[in-house]
Amino acid sequence: MVKGDSMFDFLFKKQETDKSEIFNSQYSKIKDLYSDKDIKSERKQELSALIERYGYLPYSQARALEELTDAEVIFCLDKKLEVNNTLKENKLIIKDNKTSAVARFGYTDADWIKQEQHDIKLINLAALGDGAKDSAPAKFIDWLRQIVILPSGNLEKNILSTTVYLIPFHPRDFGNAYLTAGSEEVSNKLTDKTLLDKGIDGKSQIQLFIALAQLAGHPVIYDVFPQNGRFSKTVLAHPEIARWIDVKFLTDEISKALDFVAIKLSKEFDEDDVTIVRNIYRTTLKSGSVDLTAEFMPIYNRFTEELEEKRKELSDYMTKREQQMKLQKRVANIVSNVEQVKPNKIKNDKDILHRGEIINALIDEGLWTLPDGAWCSSGIPVFEKMSEGGAYPIFKHYNSKGHDVSEFAESDCQTPLYFVYLENGEYNIPVMNFYVEYLKQLQKDYNFDGFRISHTDFIVDEMSEKDLKPISYRAPRMLLTRINEVMKQIVPYFASMAEYRLWNSYFKEYHQEMHFDILWGNDTKTDYEKIPAEVINNNRELQDYNSTVIQNSLLSILKTYNNQDGEFRTVNRYLGLMDEDEALFKWFKFRFLPGGKLAQRPVMYVDGDESFSKDGIEATIQEEVSLIRNDNENFYNKFDAIRRLSVNNELTINGEAQIITQNKNGFISWMISKEAVKECIIVAANYLPSNEKILKQNTEGIMEYTIKTNNAVENKKIEIPGDFELASEYVYEEDKKDFVEHYSAPNVKTIEIEKLEPSEFRIFKIKR
Repeated sequence: MVKGDSMFDFLFKKQETDKSEIFNSQYSKIKDLYSDKDIKSERKQELSALIERYGYLPYSQARALEELTDAEVIFCLDKKLEVNNTLKENKLIIKDNKTSAVARFGYTDADWIKQEQHDIKLINLAALGDGAKDSAPAKFIDWLRQIVILPSGNLEKNILSTTVYLIPFHPRDFGNAYLTAGSEEVSNKLTDKTLLDKGIDGKSQIQLFIALAQLAGHPVIYDVFPQNGRFSKTVLAHPEIARWIDVKFLTDEISKALDFVAIKLSKEFDEDDVTIVRNIYRTTLKSGSVDLTAEFMPIYNRFTEELEEKRKELSDYMTKREQQMKLQKRVANIVSNVEQVKPNKIKNDKDILHRGEIINALIDEGLWTLPDGAWCSSGIPVFEKMSEGGAYPIFKHYNSKGHDVSEFAESDCQTPLYFVYLENGEYNIPVMNFYVEYLKQLQKDYNFDGFRISHTDFIVDEMSEKDLKPISYRAPRMLLTRINEVMKQIVPYFASMAEYRLWNSYFKEYHQEMHFDILWGNDTKTDYEKIPAEVINNNRELQDYNSTVIQNSLLSILKTYNNQDGEFRTVNRYLGLMDEDEALFKWFKFRFLPGGKLAQRPVMYVDGDESFSKDGIEATIQEEVSLIRNDNENFYNKFDAIRRLSVNNELTINGEAQIITQNKNGFISWMISKEAVKECIIVAANYLPSNEKILKQNTEGIMEYTIKTNNAVENKKIEIPGDFELASEYVYEEDKKDFVEHYSAPNVKTIEIEKLEPSEFRIFKIKR
């Protein structure tokens, strides 16, 4: 017994699962599958030298898929583990039963994720294969390829290796990663059958991947969200966590109201016409299809107007607590009848064995879950009618002022959890407890180092609160506060990221009140505005906020790089037109515009970005398929060289960027400096892209998007300030795949720029 432990502590530790034994056994089985005995010694020396030099294999995933054999993947992973001192004599070294790199390096808070120059890579396990050759989901060995190529950090400067940010790996509904068919299980499509035959099931495969990534130096965070798919196993096993409606009751009540409305409308329109439209309207409540001639449409629309308040009244009635308890009991009885067990015997997802039959039985009874709504909606979704053919219910959504915002609702397939009794703003504590316990178990099962909590925009504004009481489907701030407090009590270094896009700058509410460490930021929705000056403005806004924070832990905001956003309609301004130089400049500006001590900001990018895959990420979120990757190793070499230069430079890590000059023609220069340092960096660039989409008035006075072509800037000079002089220039050399320092002649006080093409940049060092 360890001195100071109680007998109970000792017994508890004895019962704790020995991760070292489990992971070593599983890894041994995998190594037996992919033996390195056939790898030539010259090849081993080549791969070993690269990993020992960089801490990782400097390949893109596209190149790793094309070039590395499966055996070489295991050989490289062994070398990377050895570099991280977590593999010795062919055995994984797991001290104190902890695999986490964050724990291993001694962090006691979440500052590790906030560091300037720290990288976060969004990864979809299913997408890690080569979609150009086979759309099937990636295999486990492809997941390991990703670990091998993930870049290292700079431990001397407290920058951990690239964080793995995993999107959901649960079974999907409607082909969407964020519409889960169950939140406790792993998608069968991700399970590698080869490993399954070796006794390693799907959940164990993901647990092993996470453990190996952490042992290779990489923190791992996970995307969680306070909703489920419409009829997920979790919702069926726990009907009390959702709001339910009975569409048969609603359509019957609306149908009755039609008769009263018809009497009123007979005073405005021909009585026979009103009767015809009333009967058709009654049919559309159940089938959705409206087959009316133009002369009848005004009457139909008047019926809709007159019924609006009745619909709201009925939806409000049905979602009151007492009605929900009745509906939840009906659902539980249907579930237990189909499963042929007592309701109290159904405890979790695994107890739902006949999901399809249960869904059909619920639909036959008219029972559906209530969806969320639009990004700007408040209150309860209002049942309108069934879709064409009666396949599913259609809802109207309203904002806090009562205005119809249904056009902004993307999907009514999600089921937000029933956290609040909206009729009075009281919290549904049992459902909150359920969700908190779920997250605790999720972290325990997979040993995550942090969560990114989705759907956390608009938590504290008029869309979600009135007089501090919740008024929307969104997770209330009290719940988010509790989640973050609980997770940090269990795991002190646990990082919490909010999917908050900085609307109205509620920094204090998210950071000091809800205890989020890092915010998602607004780069993806305003990317076309993010010229260098705007990035610096963002840094200063964060600096201003953090200067008011009394507590030691400061807030951070992501800088989000993505060269695939052009396929998303909401942010497609010019990104879809980006060429390689523009993409590299976007990456460069996020790395070479540091905000100093009070604005430390990591950079996030997406799998495939590193080899200039311009589209396809949206498809992999919708379906479990491999990403169709662009195999552009020349782009990758520059991309990675920029990252290495910035992650190993004191000025880009702890310095602060300030603009020297900026012209509308695209020329900009800025300096990165730090107190008590005798060297600074000066950047000269043409910040405009080659082509961009702009709104322009046409000859008819209508605003429309058009393509603007930008030009090179020429003959620019930068006067070096004070007692500094030019020391050198960092020049990328193709053959070395790296930036090389070219030293200057002495006493040079002016930097002369002959020409900068759109998105071209140059990096200079000056010294006293």
